[in-house]
Amino acid sequence: MSGSRAARLSADSPFRTRLRAYLAERFPLLGHGVLIVSYYSSNQFLAKALTYPGEPMRYGAHSILGAITLFCFFLHLRVFDEHKDFEEDSRHYPERVLQRGLIRLRDLRVLGAAAIAIEIALSSVRGSAALVALLLALGFSLLMLKEFFIRAWLKRHFLVYATSHMLIMPLLALMVYSFTTQSYPWTAPGWFWVYAFVGFFVTFNWEVSRKIRAPEQELEGVDSYSKIFGTYGAAYVVIAIRVVDTAMVAAVGYHLGLSIWFYVALVALFALCLVGFFQYLRHTSAKTAKRLETYAGMYIIAFDLILAVEIARKFGIVGLG
Repeated sequence: MSGSRAARLSADSPFRTRLRAYLAERFPLLGHGVLIVSYYSSNQFLAKALTYPGEPMRYGAHSILGAITLFCFFLHLRVFDEHKDFEEDSRHYPERVLQRGLIRLRDLRVLGAAAIAIEIALSSVRGSAALVALLLALGFSLLMLKEFFIRAWLKRHFLVYATSHMLIMPLLALMVYSFTTQSYPWTAPGWFWVYAFVGFFVTFNWEVSRKIRAPEQELEGVDSYSKIFGTYGAAYVVIAIRVVDTAMVAAVGYHLGLSIWFYVALVALFALCLVGFFQYLRHTSAKTAKRLETYAGMYIIAFDLILAVEIARKFGIVGLG
């Protein structure tokens, strides 16, 4: 739904229309669907390649169960974020659908509770290992909601705040591992743990990228990485993180013996991020700052897809089963 259409909504508009406007603004279904497919595929294929070497890849009923669970997990994380950030967002972003009262926190609580119920049900169907992995990630998300019971301290340490919240990503990768192999997350091979933490760095890169502002964009009382590291220092942090996560992905590919084309694709992705970096340095503006976020988001999806496709090419894929 476009911003202009959302602006015309009122509390008397049909609930489904208001909910659709909220989701379009804060949880785009198509974008998250593409993210889930790429993220789940890469982690599933890697789990299988490491646990059952030489066997072909396949999607099965467990893939659907796991992907829906992951989608619901991201949805409940969004609901949690809306609750813990509501007062601050109301001060700085009063135009949002939630802050205008078109959707209420009470509505989101129902949505979040339904998402969590689905997660527990589907992981239970898959088995005890998947359920345990889900409960570990769910427990961590509840700590995130409570901001680890040190909210005031974390608010004063913005970088620690962000880092602590990004640690959910390795737990989600391990959840995919358990859905795929029906093994407990702590039994995952070392190289899977490496890739699990690639998710941490890739998401952290996006988190930094989306909170870089041109000087004229900075808001009083709203934290940004350009405030912490400087207008240009934050962009260098983005590139530094990108070097780390790209090197880690390349190391996983080397361990699996993937083809030269895998590395060519990684270099191309890295070069695209460099383009955004230099554009921001040369012409610092709201447009080039936004471009850093866009390229970081593209990288999240693209590198997962590249790994999934290359693993399937190397070991074969036999379709559904």
